[in-house]
Amino acid sequence: MKRTISKSERPYRLLLCVKISLLVIMLAGCSTSSDSDTNTRGFTDFATIEEEYLTTIESLNWPEGVTPPDALEGEDTGASFQIGYGDTKASNLWEYSWMQEWLDTYNTDSERAAKALAELEKAFDMPYMGTDRCDDATRKYLRDNIDKAKLGDPSGFTEYIQANYAD
Repeated sequence: MKRTISKSERPYRLLLCVKISLLVIMLAGCSTSSDSDTNTRGFTDFATIEEEYLTTIESLNWPEGVTPPDALEGEDTGASFQIGYGDTKASNLWEYSWMQEWLDTYNTDSERAAKALAELEKAFDMPYMGTDRCDDATRKYLRDNIDKAKLGDPSGFTEYIQANYAD
């Protein structure tokens, strides 16, 4: 026998459905695992990120005549930093240095300019360009600028340096 829900029961049934839906949503939100947690890096102090910075500085190739700072400059030594910040800071300086090397040599020393582009190609395999630290648009922007430079077009590197390192 089929039972029909009376008009007086409908609001209670609707309320019950809403409550169950909210409960399911709340429980899903309380889950202890999520994809975003798999690459989460914690926070640390200045001394740790400066050590990261110095280790990365030592591990990278630098253009002829470039001596990177032997200390992490311009940071609040009492602040907290995300683990990896020191590496990223050193890597950004490395990237800038090779872009500037290419700009300084592409018209005068093709061998040095080619070396600069070869060094910049390595960026895509470095931690600072990883998906946990860098978005797709930033990686594409660097790729596009390297490709422009390969064609002899300095506009990408010039724009990047003016936007990020202008005094």
